[in-house]
Formats: sequence, C-alpha cells, structure tokens
Amino acid sequence: MTLLYEYETLVEIELGKILCIPLFQVAGNQEFHPALIKNLAKQIQKKERNYLPVIVKLLAEDSYEAIYNVQILEAARQAEVDFVWCIVVDDEILDQIKVESGEIIRLPVLTASEQDIAEVLDYIKEQKSGVRKMNTEKAAKAIVEQREKTAIKNLNFLTKQRCGIGKATLEKIKPYLVLN
Repeated sequence: MTLLYEYETLVEIELGKILCIPLFQVAGNQEFHPALIKNLAKQIQKKERNYLPVIVKLLAEDSYEAIYNVQILEAARQAEVDFVWCIVVDDEILDQIKVESGEIIRLPVLTASEQDIAEVLDYIKEQKSGVRKMNTEKAAKAIVEQREKTAIKNLNFLTKQRCGIGKATLEKIKPYLVLN
C-alpha cells in the first residue's frame, strides 16, 4: 500500500505530490549502462533512499508506470530498497517537467517577440539535423507578419515564405512552436 495520509484515497492523490511508493508497485524498464545503474544503486543503498524522485503515472490503484528518471527506479531495484520516492504526474505536468529540465522548449508564437522566435529557431537549428538551411530571422519575421494579418491556425504558411522551411523542416520545428 502506498504511504498516504489517512484521509487520502486513490482519487484524492494530488498530482505533483512526492510520495513514497513500494518499489513493486512501480513498473518501468529502460536500458541503461550497467556502470550507471551500479553506481546509482550503491548511492541509494548508502543513503537508504533516492533523493531525485522517479516521475510516474498512475495506472490503477497501487499501480504506477515510471516515465522519467527511470534509471533511479532500476538502481533502486538493484539496491533492493522497499520504497522509492516518486512524483505522480499527468501529461500536462510531465510536459512542464520536460520544459523545466531543458529537455524541450515550447514557445507560444502567438505572443512571442520576433527576437524570441528567432532565438528558439536558432536553438533548433543547432540541435536538430536537417534544418541547417532555415533562415531563422526570415522565419521569425514571417510568423510576426502572419499573425498581424490573420489569426494563425497552424504553421503551414511557413513552407511558402522562402525562409528555408519546407514540409520536413516544419515537422521538426512544430514541437517547439506552440499556438496556445
């Protein structure tokens, strides 16, 4: 049974809250280098707990799936601890965690400045392959001009702006440029 306050039930588990969950209730498996897991396991054994929580989704009562920091779960198994500290999240909170950790960038293009758009496009250009031909300044200017002319419903108009963004490039930048 998960360690909850007496008044909490499954439905009342607050998302984003740190919980100490029995290790056997958390599923999740990814491939990690054995040296990493061994080292983490030794640290967890020494401290008898994990300090960086495993991010989990609730599947059913007393059943969770590890979706982030899974290496800690693997190390806790190897360390043979009974409990692991976790944060229960939904998709929205997980997205926020990814933004905060720097794993992803989400820029609201409907309100962002031209400079901010250009900076994010420069970042994408450095990080992603296949977007090197993109002219970030032209693309940023095109977005700002388009939103001044009409409500932007999608970013498909960029493929017609002669800024180095074709259909393939557009698919690579879409996750970073959000419309809400």
